[in-house]
Amino acid sequence: MTDLSKIKDSLLKTHPFAEEQLDQFTGRLIFQRFNKREFLLKSGQISKGITFILSGSLRLYNKTGDKELTLNFFTENTWLADLESLLTQQSSTNYIEAFEDTSAATIMLKDLHWLMDNYPDFRMLNKLLTGLHISTMHLASIKTKNPDERYHELLTTHPDWLNRFPQNQIASYLGMAPETLSRVRARLS
Repeated sequence: MTDLSKIKDSLLKTHPFAEEQLDQFTGRLIFQRFNKREFLLKSGQISKGITFILSGSLRLYNKTGDKELTLNFFTENTWLADLESLLTQQSSTNYIEAFEDTSAATIMLKDLHWLMDNYPDFRMLNKLLTGLHISTMHLASIKTKNPDERYHELLTTHPDWLNRFPQNQIASYLGMAPETLSRVRARLS
């Protein structure tokens, strides 16, 4: 499967776009490579588009002092952006960093607007954009669920993350200390 076919398949999951429409979309993509630890977005920058990960992975996180809170991980065949910054065109308070060498394709917001103006079917991309938000259910679960429940939920939704990302970042995503995560993993294994 070529890089474009993965992107087209992803778009077709949101709406049955015509081939011409898909070509209009893919013709506006900017292909990029990010080295491990390189940033797609830093705090203070404005998110200018949405990115599809062809290979590799990225992490969305926020910094408070010397602490980092992992908000989400993104792996192959997923879209990402700092949705709040993208929609408001205000500076982000978050970081999006390549966790490993990553290949990606980005479509700029201005190009999305052009597509929506010229091909009304592209207004259906709001389904794609809703997948970019930080789940309030996940954030609420940090306060309402115990560590065992949060870990079990991760096992159910993203088991691949456990072998792909370091324990300290998984613990941050789950809202617990790495030591707590170690105890939970030992107890549940």
